[in-house]
Amino acid sequence: MTASADEFRQSMDSALRTLRELRANRPAAESAETCGEANAADGLITVVAAPGGRIESITLAPQALRQGSGHLAEQLTIAVNAALDDLRARTIADAPDVPDPAVLLERLEDVQQQSVRQMQAFLSTLTAAQARIARTAG
Repeated sequence: MTASADEFRQSMDSALRTLRELRANRPAAESAETCGEANAADGLITVVAAPGGRIESITLAPQALRQGSGHLAEQLTIAVNAALDDLRARTIADAPDVPDPAVLLERLEDVQQQSVRQMQAFLSTLTAAQARIARTAG
């Protein structure tokens, strides 16, 4: 095996190893229990956000309903956005160590460049061999 083929194989092995680590460290969808939670209107409104950006529940104290629809809508918006922000922060904090996507991208780009160089070298060799055969036959 040539040096460039060895380099290609090593780069491919490294990229695949990184992908396997990423896949192995990804939490299963059904095991994701992280939720975001927030309050608004001095605790009269509570919103719980589930993974995937879904709102799991909204709890309103009866007093929140007495403050008018405009105020209620404003406070609900505040609580929902805060719950989603909390979910995002908790998800990042609870995430297992996974390979940096930038590093993975760099490795895959290296593999792509090496494969293009190898294919060009292979085609050049093939073209030269074909030309030699044509000269010999002709």
